Amino acid sequence: MTKCRGCGVILQNKDIDKLGYVNDLNDKLCMRCFRLSNYGEYAKVNLTNVDYNRLLKTIPSLSLVVYVCDILSLNLDRINNYNNVLLVITKRDIMPKSLKDKKIIDYVKSNNNIDNVLIVSSNKNYHIDELYNYLCKYSNNKPIYFVGDTNSGKSTLINKLIKNYGDIDMDRVTVSMYPSTTLSLVPIKLKNIDIVDTPGIIDDNNIVNYLDKSELKKITPFKEIKPRSCQVMGKGSIVIDKYVRIDYDTNLKNSIVIYGSNNLNIRFNSLKKDNLKSFKKYQFIDISKKDIIIPGLCFIKVNSTININIYVDYGIKPLLRNNLI
Repeated sequence: MTKCRGCGVILQNKDIDKLGYVNDLNDKLCMRCFRLSNYGEYAKVNLTNVDYNRLLKTIPSLSLVVYVCDILSLNLDRINNYNNVLLVITKRDIMPKSLKDKKIIDYVKSNNNIDNVLIVSSNKNYHIDELYNYLCKYSNNKPIYFVGDTNSGKSTLINKLIKNYGDIDMDRVTVSMYPSTTLSLVPIKLKNIDIVDTPGIIDDNNIVNYLDKSELKKITPFKEIKPRSCQVMGKGSIVIDKYVRIDYDTNLKNSIVIYGSNNLNIRFNSLKKDNLKSFKKYQFIDISKKDIIIPGLCFIKVNSTININIYVDYGIKPLLRNNLI
């Protein structure tokens, strides 16, 4: 049985409506991956986290696991499922250069029980050599498994490793902004190590799983984020495009700083207007020096004590953490 080099499913030429269909069993990519890679056409699948978790449970307990998360959300919910883990934070290039790597690493280590952290940018080839050297040193001659949520930058990172340390004619894994791109385990042989791409876990609390192609392009940062600072006092409202409403109440001069794609339309909004108030409301009372994370979209930094009501669609629940920046 031959597997698709892009997503890992078993190739078949019997049923065009089933996963893994190819016209010719000698093809390297299934039709779904071929059309996604060449035409940007995405076909949804009926696999769920139940299927993906079943695959992840086959990872040997002593294997090195590279847990990949993107710097905008820093979702580490499942990192404790693994014994031997390296946390790799991707998309360093989208955050302001003024934010130093050491501060990010110290922040992650102080808020989580994690020893090994590396920050990379696949687009800028940043710290990719350091990552590869770490993998060679600690692989113990066993396959290394790459694990992460959908849209964490995992497959893009693997393709950068293939380009830098694989044979010149090696196939790349399929990459897209959509959930459920990688569907099974994809083994990859580099010069000195073997790695395995795994399906991205679908986080139901991430907005990327609910948007279409045009919206995903809008909310996904592709270059360094320019923080939008809103100076506020008293009561008022801010709207982040068509996705989030922020109603605030503060007795002090305060600032609300929004870190998200530069394409997002952020504007002040009249409290009297009802736009986006049909979304579910979440209250944050007397918060100070906190970030409110809208997973997959942005995070909102507040400085001095403030009361905030957040309205978000799709059942997304905002998360609260200490200031990253």
